Amino acid sequence: MRDKRATKLGKIIGKERKKKNILQEELLRGLCQQGEMAKIETGERVPEKMLADALMQRLGRCTDTLEAIMSVEEYILFDMRETLQRHFYECNYEKNCNLIRKYRRHKEAEQPLHQQFLLKYEAVNEYRRHGDMSRCRMELGNALAVTFPEWERMQIANYYLCSQELHLLILIAFFMMADNEVRAFWILTEVAAYLEERYYEEEKVKLLPQCMWLLAKYSKHHGDWERVEEYSRRGVECLTRNGALPLLRELLELRIESLGKLGGSTTMAEALQNQLESLVAVLAQYADWVLGMDDLSRLHYFYHEEEVSLDYEMLRDIRKNQGIPQGDVQSCTQGSLSRIENGKQTPSKRHVMEIAEELGVSKSYYISRVQSEDYDLYELCHWKNQANFHREWERSLELLDKLEAALDMSIPINRQYIEVCRVWEKKIQGKAELNEILLELEKILRYTMPDYCEGKIRVPSREEFVILNQMAGIMRKTGKLKDGLCLWERILKVFYESRVKAEYHTNSLLLLYMCYGETLESVGELETAKKVDILGIQLDIQCGKGEMLGKILANLAYVYDKDKKYSEKIVAKNCLWCAYQLCLLMGQTQPAKIVEKCYKSLFGEYISGYINDRLIHLPQMDL
Repeated sequence: MRDKRATKLGKIIGKERKKKNILQEELLRGLCQQGEMAKIETGERVPEKMLADALMQRLGRCTDTLEAIMSVEEYILFDMRETLQRHFYECNYEKNCNLIRKYRRHKEAEQPLHQQFLLKYEAVNEYRRHGDMSRCRMELGNALAVTFPEWERMQIANYYLCSQELHLLILIAFFMMADNEVRAFWILTEVAAYLEERYYEEEKVKLLPQCMWLLAKYSKHHGDWERVEEYSRRGVECLTRNGALPLLRELLELRIESLGKLGGSTTMAEALQNQLESLVAVLAQYADWVLGMDDLSRLHYFYHEEEVSLDYEMLRDIRKNQGIPQGDVQSCTQGSLSRIENGKQTPSKRHVMEIAEELGVSKSYYISRVQSEDYDLYELCHWKNQANFHREWERSLELLDKLEAALDMSIPINRQYIEVCRVWEKKIQGKAELNEILLELEKILRYTMPDYCEGKIRVPSREEFVILNQMAGIMRKTGKLKDGLCLWERILKVFYESRVKAEYHTNSLLLLYMCYGETLESVGELETAKKVDILGIQLDIQCGKGEMLGKILANLAYVYDKDKKYSEKIVAKNCLWCAYQLCLLMGQTQPAKIVEKCYKSLFGEYISGYINDRLIHLPQMDL
């Protein structure tokens, strides 16, 4: 029997494919069998995350907005892929050799996407160890041929390609530059055009800046400064529009240099220089490994915002929070449930969801802030949240109205998202008392988290976390500061106690670090506030993100301003100056204005273009 909870992602894939008039065999080519694809689209089979990501990417869509509930086995492989990538740009080649051998022992390694991924990292890892560029390029071509055997003789515009395939093309062009510049340039321009035409913003940002950077470097080598300026500008705009960090420093340097060569606006060049120096200062202090990467490593440093949870942890925590004994769960024997909750037994996905539903929680394998078979609504939700982040309230409200009109409001997730936005709108406009809003938020939270109770909490979904964070903030403003701090501490604890790594809860943890750190600073817990702020900065950089750097750095400036060890205030001054520049860099106009006002309030002067001896002291504590 078809599992109704499994159908959403498959139906999204099917609807997107039909909307773009793509045949099944065109979309799945090299990835899976047509019978398997048909089952995915009808909801009879839930694809593993790697295959789901590839299918959505071939449709030009992004799965970062979808949170994945994984089994232990799937999470192990997911984490191994992320670790291989990180080891490579950290130059841990021997560790990668061992990890690749370990990965190959899993039966999934024989599937096309896994095989392709391993061949890619075997190729670049061996190049690092032995330096044979021609062999590496050939092996990368072999890796690409696993899913795209026609790549050498056919134009890529005739095919549907996922991010892994496009990244392989970029790497092949990189290794081809030394002896076949014309062919390499052609490949990069083709990939860039493909990304611009086929991919949506959230997926495009992972690869387009790589193309722009290599094309700008090629143009600089040939003295074509107009193209250097064009490519570097497009790369910077793509990154800052999406709050992404990889290659931002390198593209800024190229843009500033090209403006100088072309005799462009000195005002613009100076503004970009200020932003560049602020970025470099923060990276040097909190993540110097980014500055130390060579060109090949830079092509493996990706922007990502994965949200992942483990199925067995979810079941265990829901049951415990509700005080239900294992023996009272009817959809599973006590012994089997015990093994499942300890991660020692892997049930089918259908069985996991049956248990969760019996416990009163309905979950899909891929969840988001809203639920629909129309992916355009996920995009709409993303841009609505971005408008909120940038404090563009009118645009946010306009997008919210569109969402509410289009969503099925009988679905609890949709009702929860819309109602929270409406409640927060009332708060902003001062149309409700804070205590009333707090009660409303807790009621709305229980639509999807009926197991929530004081002192007990499980790993929340992204939207559940947003509600919990809002609740903690309101507790602080209504004189329940201790309750708010306790709630933030409990949330942080469940994230840390989960087997899932912090970087796979990026969005939630970054918001938590910012709000929790700000509150700790306000009550004089300066050392803890400093630690939390620095963890936030480091996590933001580790995940290739940059949109929270300015805001968290502004929090940190207040910590240094209050800390007696920095009585001259030069450190706080520099932190706030950097925060201002980074907000400007990321297009965060309203936050930049707030930082500017804070600067005037603290130091009695306006932010000028430069500060004497700035960026020298951004101290970091031992964590």
